[in-house]
Amino acid sequence: MGMFEYEAVPHVSGWFSKHFKLAMVSGAIVAGLVIATIIVVPTALALSGQEAYIQAYANSNFTVSKGLSSFYSPVKVAAFNIKSFGLAKSSKEFAYQYIVKILSRYDVILIQEVRDKSRRSLKKLWHSLNETGVSYGSVYSDNLGRTTYTEQYVFFYRIKKAEVTATQQYDDSRDDDFEREPFTIELSYYSPQDKRKKRIALMALHTKPKDAAAELAKLPAVMKRTLQHFKHSQGIIALGDFNADCTYLSKKKKNSLELFKKDSGFKSLLHDSVDTTVASSTDCAYDRAFVYGKKVKVSEATVFNFQTAFDLSEKDAKEISDHYPIEFMLL
Repeated sequence: MGMFEYEAVPHVSGWFSKHFKLAMVSGAIVAGLVIATIIVVPTALALSGQEAYIQAYANSNFTVSKGLSSFYSPVKVAAFNIKSFGLAKSSKEFAYQYIVKILSRYDVILIQEVRDKSRRSLKKLWHSLNETGVSYGSVYSDNLGRTTYTEQYVFFYRIKKAEVTATQQYDDSRDDDFEREPFTIELSYYSPQDKRKKRIALMALHTKPKDAAAELAKLPAVMKRTLQHFKHSQGIIALGDFNADCTYLSKKKKNSLELFKKDSGFKSLLHDSVDTTVASSTDCAYDRAFVYGKKVKVSEATVFNFQTAFDLSEKDAKEISDHYPIEFMLL
């Protein structure tokens, strides 16, 4: 697991960076006006090239800043399979600018199919998000896969809206049930409905298409075990490209899975009829989000159709990805 955390100072007056202390040195009173000199003093966290690499992350006390009105809005979460994101894709200006634009819509977003062992494209993306005027942190999984083909799960999150308090890379070494074993973060956030701080576990999964049914059959038990690990979490949400439809998962097989059964304790946030694919030739709900835990307050999930939103042709939209993001709110 790795992490980037960076506090950019956005162009908003009155904003205070988490990683900087603000010292006010009173100036002289001239013509009845108080002139103050503001000195910004770095804390112990050294930033080199506007980034900090944190190898071991310990949770600090997470406080609600009453000066940030946006903090009280629901946390907007998304999962997006970007389709083979690496050095080549990050260098394609057309696709890249839209990827940044899409990701910056969310408080917390999981991206999948990150394929760059050097992580240079990931660092570039992280910097680009921070340059939007909002401070983003990031946590990412190991390179996952049974062969030389590997992928990473990556979460970006707005530091003023949420805090990653813990992570877990699921150990699948004994049974080898998953091509890309789940990666989970524990998220601390403020619930505007409950008017208090809460925690929830978010589990990333991108199933192997031909093994989707088998992997999804194992997922409920993994979600339950993972939730036991995160004892302070209200519940757990598994999200990502599950390949849970069409040729990869028949309706008959789907109905036999615990995830999709009524009264199983699991709830799908996205309806089976929703198309999460860009191609006009397909109509498949591949991308999913499932919640487990009675205390979780979350909205239904929807798809962000960036082709329509940005008035793109199908050809241009496919340059960005072959999937649409799915999105929902933590209430």
